[in-house]
Amino acid sequence: MNHKISSVMQPWAISDKFKEKYGKIWSEMDFELNKQISGQQFKRDPGSVNVGTLKVCGKKILMNYKQLLSANNIVGEYANTVYFHRPKKDDRFAIEFGNNTLILKKHEVGRLAETLNDSADIIAKSYQLGYIYNK
Repeated sequence: MNHKISSVMQPWAISDKFKEKYGKIWSEMDFELNKQISGQQFKRDPGSVNVGTLKVCGKKILMNYKQLLSANNIVGEYANTVYFHRPKKDDRFAIEFGNNTLILKKHEVGRLAETLNDSADIIAKSYQLGYIYNK
């Protein structure tokens, strides 16, 4: 990708007020885009392209496009289920995708779903708009 922003959620822009209110996991969650995606590789086999790294709960999870789309679906459905059941503020949930298990509160599940969805959307639009160049 040939754009300047490699961070989807831009955690450095979150105010101290929101960091204190929502906590460290929520405020530091991010997806860092791989700036070296080849347009030809993405066109040929988009599922296997390393699209970036999910940063959550102190972990760095390298993801290809197929894993990102799968995690986006899994976590999105889980977020809908969590919010539907109206849990207490401090209830925690184990979310599993790939080989990863994350223990998150309701608002962190929502933030993770938003992060994954925005990341998948940015990558697809970057390719469509030509930001992923044919190298």
